[in-house]
Amino acid sequence: MSCCSSSPFDRLPAELIYHLLEYLDISTIFISFRHVCKRFYTIVNSHDRYHVDMRLISKSDFDHLCRLVSPANVLSLILSDDLNTPFQIQTFLSRFALQQCSQLHSLTLIKINESNLFTLLVHLSKCTLKSLTIECFAWDTFSHTVRSLLSSLIAKSKLEYLHLNISYRDLDTFACSPLPTTLKCLHLEHCTFQEYCMILRHSINLQKLSLTKCLMSNLDGSMYQPTDDICPVHFRTLSFGACFIRMKELCLLLSCTPSVEYLKVIIWTDSCDSVINGNEWEKFIKNKLVNLQRFEFFFDDLTQVTTDSLDLQTYVKPFETPFWLEKHRWYVTCDYVKSLAGIRLYSLPICNQMFMFYTNSSKISLSTLPASEKDQVEVTQYVNNISLNLNETLEHGEDNASKKPSESALFRRLECLSVNFDGRHPYTSLSSLRTLIDLSSVVRLTIQLLVHNFAQNSSLSDYLSAILREASNIHTLKLTYIHSEESLHSTQSLCSLIPHTVQHLQISINNFKEMKMILEQVPQLFSVTFYSLDISNYCEDIEQWLKMKRSKSLCRHGLRCIQIWLGNCHDQDQSRPRTRRLFGRFHRRSPPS
Repeated sequence: MSCCSSSPFDRLPAELIYHLLEYLDISTIFISFRHVCKRFYTIVNSHDRYHVDMRLISKSDFDHLCRLVSPANVLSLILSDDLNTPFQIQTFLSRFALQQCSQLHSLTLIKINESNLFTLLVHLSKCTLKSLTIECFAWDTFSHTVRSLLSSLIAKSKLEYLHLNISYRDLDTFACSPLPTTLKCLHLEHCTFQEYCMILRHSINLQKLSLTKCLMSNLDGSMYQPTDDICPVHFRTLSFGACFIRMKELCLLLSCTPSVEYLKVIIWTDSCDSVINGNEWEKFIKNKLVNLQRFEFFFDDLTQVTTDSLDLQTYVKPFETPFWLEKHRWYVTCDYVKSLAGIRLYSLPICNQMFMFYTNSSKISLSTLPASEKDQVEVTQYVNNISLNLNETLEHGEDNASKKPSESALFRRLECLSVNFDGRHPYTSLSSLRTLIDLSSVVRLTIQLLVHNFAQNSSLSDYLSAILREASNIHTLKLTYIHSEESLHSTQSLCSLIPHTVQHLQISINNFKEMKMILEQVPQLFSVTFYSLDISNYCEDIEQWLKMKRSKSLCRHGLRCIQIWLGNCHDQDQSRPRTRRLFGRFHRRSPPS
């Protein structure tokens, strides 16, 4: 550690340094920034407004930070029991009591189990939380005791933001208690129409409601009928995702929110319903949603359409009136996907974050977006996850596309990318791939190799290596491939291609030797998940190996997998000061939305 007396750092105002800390992750602050000089060391130790995000952290950094960061100085905390950090929440609770976080305003709990949630709920009433996010595994169910405790806590809280991925029907107290009067934003993963009506009755100051998955009918297929009238609610933002609902039912729901300014709907439908009809929407918006300023939708028509009866103009023409094109400038695209024989109609920019991409040769499209505005509308700005087959998705003939190399890729903000290789030639050229995706934006990459003996396929190895070099910011990589008697050599070849930026690896294996080799060849990993149909045969061996080579590792057994949060390598030089790049680690924390 240097003294700053003769360096430019000494002349920086303390207020500016505190501001810089807002743009650095907690590991960089305490493990790098803090050791730049004595002045930074003192400032970091005295700072009392830390935002702690543990989602992708290494086990050694987690242990280190638990010793250095005072819980009383933490404003926001994110803990995760996801596969990258198994047993993190339990480990945290073994070291701290939540009431020690006296300034805590925001808490996010990812993949939390019932036992840990109960422990936290007992103490949460003593915290003055403004934001609470609870996400559980899809198969988890909570006991009546935990549901009641959570319901009571929420009802009595002063929350402004609440995100739950458990069903609203499980929150018993909400059935007879209003939502907190302070609540402005509510996000639910699951919701029925009955629960939706309940929310409307209990909403006083709620401005934003987001429902990821909606079940608007009862188990017998009938719609819930409210026993009394629902007073109009003054939401400004309303979002429905991944639901099957008809226009009549949707109009009933939306009639309760006449003040909505932003509406987003992602709906499965069929050609028999008018939900896909622009004329119906124009009429309804004019009469019931007069304040609507922004309308985003993605309609998947589940009815199969033959090319003989195909007429995309019938879908698009209702959206070509002055109401759509001149007053609001709301543009749409209609695709006929040949392989599915299905129609999808969506607004621009595309509002569905998980978008299935099809090339021009595999679809027929028609859009209302004028050619003069194509450069002004970034149609894929909200898409962050797509899947591609790099033998079929971009055909060989598309290499000479009209786009110049200097122009931006179609998908510029992509975070998650899944690619398949089936071994057939030719592979999509890198130049074609660059016109489609800005690979430098990808941080999570999934690769499925549908080939035998990868080690002997030098052309595929070179191609995959080139893609990984272009995708220079990947931190999470998932690799699955066909195993054979020669799979050990294939695994070795794949390991040699893994970039040093990859910290979290998910990979299929065939035996214990492959598991050990992966951990030895890719020592920078923070976590690894091994997949195998016979994983139970190797768990004891790998756990014994970890005790000798990577102490303090935590292992969790899953369905045909083992998830490992890796401890330090035993041969790592502990006396060597740890360094990491500060530049490039700056980031903005987005507030809950």
